[in-house]
Amino acid sequence: MAGYLILGAGKFGHLALQRLHLRSPRSEFWLVDFNPQKLSDVTLKNSATHLVGSDAIAFLEEALNWASPPEWIIPAIPRHVAFNWLWRRRPPECRWHRVEAPAEVGQNLPFRQIGAEGELYLSLSTVLCPDDCPSPADSCYLTGFKRPFDLYGYLENLSCRDYSSLVVRSQQLAPGVGGYRPADLWHLWEQVLALTGKILISTACRCHGVSHCIQTD
Repeated sequence: MAGYLILGAGKFGHLALQRLHLRSPRSEFWLVDFNPQKLSDVTLKNSATHLVGSDAIAFLEEALNWASPPEWIIPAIPRHVAFNWLWRRRPPECRWHRVEAPAEVGQNLPFRQIGAEGELYLSLSTVLCPDDCPSPADSCYLTGFKRPFDLYGYLENLSCRDYSSLVVRSQQLAPGVGGYRPADLWHLWEQVLALTGKILISTACRCHGVSHCIQTD
């Protein structure tokens, strides 16, 4: 039996719950949102579906320390979950600073945008993807055009002077639903602690990604 931790009860969190339940009806689900109204709108309610009123990142930190944590984490909030979890855990004795991402990252991609908090959004598409995209292995589901490379591979293989690049790969779990395992976050944590200098921290699937950059001393 798999366990799914869905962070966010908006449109995509609801879709994730519905689609994953169809694929794995015997699984256990945790749907987390700080807004009780969003949780009250959930129609799929049974003994294996837990509705949790909490800040998503705070609950993620708690869940990862359970004796049996959920098998999959589904980020469905407008925040870079992996980075915010990492930042929340930063050791008090370590000096971490947020810095700008390298200017050259994503310059050759169809879409590149800086967010309000300095995060970098990247995409291999300039059109709005359907919410049920199955993420074909080598082409765009919407246009049929061949994908030149996977975005997570692009980020993993970056060669930027003075920067390390770490990537959490988002895996396709159902149409339009991506996630990663707790082990992926712990591995990211260990990698960051082992490095000094500027580190680009990304979460990406085949076509879309978000990055933050920090400097550690």
